[in-house]
Amino acid sequence: MSDYQPDYTPSARRTSRTWTILGGVVSLLVILSLVGGGGYWLGRRQALANPPAVASSAANGNPVAGQPIENSTSEDLEKQFAVFWEVWDLVGDKFYHTSPLDQQKMIYGATRGMLQSLGDDFTAFQEPTAAEQSREQMRGEFEGIGAYVEFEDGQVLIVSPIEGSPAERADLRAGDVIIAADGKLMSEVTANLDRAVALQEAIKLIRGPKGSKVTLTIFRASDESQFEIEITRDAIPIISVRSAMIGDVAYIHLSEFKQTSYDELDAAIAKLKPNNPKAVIFDLRNNPGGLVTQARNVLGRFVKDGVTHYQEDSDGKQTEYRTLQDGSAENFFDLPMVVLVNGGSASASEIVGGAIQDLDRAKLLGEKTFGKGSVQSVETLSDRSEARITIAHWLTPDKRAIHKVGITPDYVVPFSDDASQFPVECILTQKPAEGQTSCADSQLFWALKVLNESATPPPPPAVTPTPGK
Repeated sequence: MSDYQPDYTPSARRTSRTWTILGGVVSLLVILSLVGGGGYWLGRRQALANPPAVASSAANGNPVAGQPIENSTSEDLEKQFAVFWEVWDLVGDKFYHTSPLDQQKMIYGATRGMLQSLGDDFTAFQEPTAAEQSREQMRGEFEGIGAYVEFEDGQVLIVSPIEGSPAERADLRAGDVIIAADGKLMSEVTANLDRAVALQEAIKLIRGPKGSKVTLTIFRASDESQFEIEITRDAIPIISVRSAMIGDVAYIHLSEFKQTSYDELDAAIAKLKPNNPKAVIFDLRNNPGGLVTQARNVLGRFVKDGVTHYQEDSDGKQTEYRTLQDGSAENFFDLPMVVLVNGGSASASEIVGGAIQDLDRAKLLGEKTFGKGSVQSVETLSDRSEARITIAHWLTPDKRAIHKVGITPDYVVPFSDDASQFPVECILTQKPAEGQTSCADSQLFWALKVLNESATPPPPPAVTPTPGK
């Protein structure tokens, strides 16, 4: 699963998929929720009287007293929770307030802080509203500008616009920084907040109902420009696979690994096959990931059989996963292929790219991928909030690490939309830039040359070291 945030919801990650979650975390959340539901003293008594679920957890952690969770006893837990209850009492007795304290907000804050203390960007808590937005996406439609966003280094970044969305029509691009929405500075909205909460607060400003408008202030690092753009929000149907013929080369773009992706891919291959393509370009650029089972299904359309990835748990155990296939499924097993990737290709995209590379099925072309190689379990809790816990890391078939490393393409080709150097046929919804007669895409240009002419892209320009470094 991936963990970028669409403008309408925080997560990959972003779904209501229910996997087995770590028992200790669930129990701890239950303990805290008892306070809001039945009062402070009832919560305390039940929490201290019912620790076995926490003690039996398979999670690894370091509670306050330094005792690993799985080895904790009832007495250990009572001591470990003492500080929490002491602070709870102090707040209730001494905190200055002129209106009643919001106990639910306090509990959510404690839960969020617990997960944040683990030091993992993708382990997070979602309150019910944000969690419902995540589930909304899996129902196939949402309302907003149609872009995946991330919070990184104190900035709200566009990871990728969704194909056919208002964000794409407005020419928002991967890497664009959202400075403000309707004049409200993102730096002020997200100040002193952890990643998950900052992202939720930013998203509240960006998303909105169909037909409403939002004015975004954007900084684009590629040309160091800052500009404002008004976008009319819309209902965004999530279609993950689009395809076309470029001459006698089949082009397939996969925007996200959703529950329906392999069905959409089968339909695309069936539509392309009667054209007798001689080669395939599989475009995973700006694909933020999604369901790992879909990655295995998708690979099963291009590889007859093979390892897709390994999942490495905290104890170092590595579990092998292989392609998923249906004997009657459409496939492109034997055609030459190039896979396009870039810095917006993450998670399940990196599993596919790494497997394609390690299995020597095709060449990767483009730019280094994002480097999100961690696995999150997702659990919907009793009040419809969600906990997302990183439970493992992914490795490629050759057991290369992905997380914070990324996948380097066989052919590193920086993106350029210079039509004078890299003219390509306009496909799907593309149109030439103003004053141009063709579309332009350096990576697609070179993918076609690799397949049609067996050409090799030139190495990227050398980076000149900064003086003094």
